[in-house]
Amino acid sequence: MSLYNNDKPIEGTEDSPDLLNREAFAQHLAEILVLNLKDDCLTVSLEGEWGYGKTSVINLVKRHCQKGPIKPIIVEYNPWLGGKAEALIQDFLVQLSSRLHVPDRPKEALNAAKEVLSYSKLFGAMKFIPGAEPWASTVEQVFNVVGGAAKKIGKLKELDLIGRKKRVQEVLSSLNVSIVVIIDDIDRLPPDDAFQMIRLIKAVADFPGTSFLLAFDAEYLASALEKQGIAKADQYVDKVVQLRVPLPLIAHTDMQKLANAELSSLTEKSLTDYFEKDQERLSLFYHRYIKYLVRSPRELKRIFNHLRFVLRQTEGKICFSDIYALSALAIKAPGVYQHIKETPVAYVGRNFDEQLEIEKPEEIVKKYEQDRNTKINACREKDRGFVRGVIEELFPLVEGG
Repeated sequence: MSLYNNDKPIEGTEDSPDLLNREAFAQHLAEILVLNLKDDCLTVSLEGEWGYGKTSVINLVKRHCQKGPIKPIIVEYNPWLGGKAEALIQDFLVQLSSRLHVPDRPKEALNAAKEVLSYSKLFGAMKFIPGAEPWASTVEQVFNVVGGAAKKIGKLKELDLIGRKKRVQEVLSSLNVSIVVIIDDIDRLPPDDAFQMIRLIKAVADFPGTSFLLAFDAEYLASALEKQGIAKADQYVDKVVQLRVPLPLIAHTDMQKLANAELSSLTEKSLTDYFEKDQERLSLFYHRYIKYLVRSPRELKRIFNHLRFVLRQTEGKICFSDIYALSALAIKAPGVYQHIKETPVAYVGRNFDEQLEIEKPEEIVKKYEQDRNTKINACREKDRGFVRGVIEELFPLVEGG
């Protein structure tokens, strides 16, 4: 098994447990999503930054959905694996049809699957018009390509999207089972596809007894909608999503649990025993700076991947606390980290290949102050103070000490 993290989400099992205390949150969300059969369609969003654990929470939600008194059909759809916007809806409906397995009603399930597949074929060759609902887009497309009033009417009867949709609703109702649709990674789509996904799924699949859980980074989605000419992105999302749920904040104590687990997996030896007071220094770095810099499980895993790689070459030669702090900079402030590697003189006041320095190290370091500040200011605003603190602890001459 590889020592390096592959960013795989947790499953909520004994081998892949929840260390961030999100079980109760996931259970409550599952209870909301599992509808009664006659309930109107409900759309819920699960919102959080990239790497904050949306897919892990989804895995917990799925487990809790199956523990309740009502066992829903769970349909997972990842639009990131699909094609262009006009194919997304067809891909989704095909996926829905493949999941309609009801052991005690096999004939009804087969009939429902056929109806959903027939419905999906109507969307196969359509190009949806931004800003128009799918029905309007379809009508306009048909009128543009079919000449003559009789032909137009015949073609529209053949399409009969609304009629087909009603038939799908009827056969799904006959299954006597609720459906939970989970659509993850919407924030990995290009802006146009993200816009179409949000707009169309609800329009073509708002079946009774069906709930949608849409997972995305709200900031990215707002940006994607604005690029499609939607001036008030949040209000637009509110029209589609009835309940917007942000991921719970991760407590520093829970992130520390993850960090401690990663530290213990590095080696069986104590890595801070090589240098005097290195354990105290490691604690200082973590509690004063790094725990505020590292805000998501993904960032933490990337830092430890970098740390593992560097540690193989430096263990016992350099203070472990310094390696840890530099790995944090490599992930959270890559421009600063690269500057340290390429221009060490800006931080320690000497070039390692020169034997004699005429100027004092502190004077040399002072000359590079503007360069360092440029690199630090390129970081996210909320990270800059902590990045600067790490640098000053690593290189005292930068602070003037």
